[in-house]
Amino acid sequence: MIARDLARWVLDLKYEDIDADTEAYCRELILDHLGTAARGGVMENMPSVDATLAALGADSGAVLTAVVGKAPARPEWAVFTNSIAAHSVELDDTHSASSLHPAVVVIPGAMAAAEVEGSSGRETIAAIVAGYEVACRLGRALTAKEVYAKGFHPTAIVGAFSTAATVGKLIGLNEEQLAHAFGIAASQASGRTEFLSEGAWTKRLHPGWSSHAGYIAAHLAKNGFTGPSLPFDGRDGLLRGYGSEENLARLTQGLGQPFELAITSVKPHACCRYNQGPIDLAIALRAEHGIGPDDIASIEVGVVTAAIGIVVEPRDRKIRPTNDVDAQFSLPYAVGLGIAKGQASLDEYAPEALGDAGVLAVAEKTVAIVKPEFDAKYPDIWPCDMTITTTDGRTLTASLEHAKGDPENKLGYDGMCAKFRSLASSVFDDAQMDAIIAAVNAIADGGIGPVAAAVTR
Repeated sequence: MIARDLARWVLDLKYEDIDADTEAYCRELILDHLGTAARGGVMENMPSVDATLAALGADSGAVLTAVVGKAPARPEWAVFTNSIAAHSVELDDTHSASSLHPAVVVIPGAMAAAEVEGSSGRETIAAIVAGYEVACRLGRALTAKEVYAKGFHPTAIVGAFSTAATVGKLIGLNEEQLAHAFGIAASQASGRTEFLSEGAWTKRLHPGWSSHAGYIAAHLAKNGFTGPSLPFDGRDGLLRGYGSEENLARLTQGLGQPFELAITSVKPHACCRYNQGPIDLAIALRAEHGIGPDDIASIEVGVVTAAIGIVVEPRDRKIRPTNDVDAQFSLPYAVGLGIAKGQASLDEYAPEALGDAGVLAVAEKTVAIVKPEFDAKYPDIWPCDMTITTTDGRTLTASLEHAKGDPENKLGYDGMCAKFRSLASSVFDDAQMDAIIAAVNAIADGGIGPVAAAVTR
């Protein structure tokens, strides 16, 4: 059975099985997650989350675990709020082949479970690598095109499974119990993309609720609660509901070869992954040719089909976004930022920045066209190209296959630390950020304790 096969692989994975490059990148992704969680914790949607958890008494109990930049909370709610916070800035990592965000549905659960269980650093790293594998393998099997066509968000669908795997490994589930946890998680797989129609905050909730569900699923299974034995491949299993049964082999074929974590991208720009490459191109053409908004007659961006319903349509909402969510999911606005500002940080997506005349002027002149040759490479590669016609008649072109932050075009350790500091500085001072970086670097030997202590306020 597929659930048992996947559970067996998760439980058998040891730290010693992980190559040095993947282990080092895992630590970088932990740091990246902590930065996004710190900055996300002060986003406009978080006071409602904090108030809700306070009303539920999430900060009281015999066992409390770290919440990044805030006071500790009961583990199931620490997982919930850390996941929401880290996803609220649109800067969390992305696995291109599955079009989902693994860190936010793996690392919060790993942190909480490791803190409760007193797991070693090596056990924690192995659990994170295993959780990424489950998330991304499920995403590959579902296929982003199928999931989005049905109005679902891939991260929300796989989140409960990946958290259940990560937490289950750390709390000592056996193969049968973890398979049951997968079955329990299958009834929690949800997350609609209707937020795109009006800039609602529900996408930010998706990883929080699915991580919470996965954490609970693992503990239910440990205490004897059963789930269906065919959660993926049953008559009413996950793939029939959200994807295609023909992709079942992708769940377990060649697990860890390479590790999915090793081929996960990070975002330098504070917006949807589909906008990352076009922003890179706009910034590059701006710098190379010294152009600005007044020089633009028209811009044509070549994209994959999957981008259209997410960052291109409906056009009226994309060329004049009225809130940060709409802006972060707008390709025309992203290109406008690249040309007018030369960057796309959270500051450029703040509500007070959305009326910038230069950015909007470029957005109105930007159109996207689907390139069949790009679709042929997607989702393993997300190519894009750009053709700018200037007001003086020049034609400027550029293209790329790997956006900045992709595994083939990494930020590098120094770049990852710089990104962390730019985000975490909203909550921590320099000494505190130094301590967090040091604790993450030493996690294999030092464990999660120093990390939890460093991020707690």
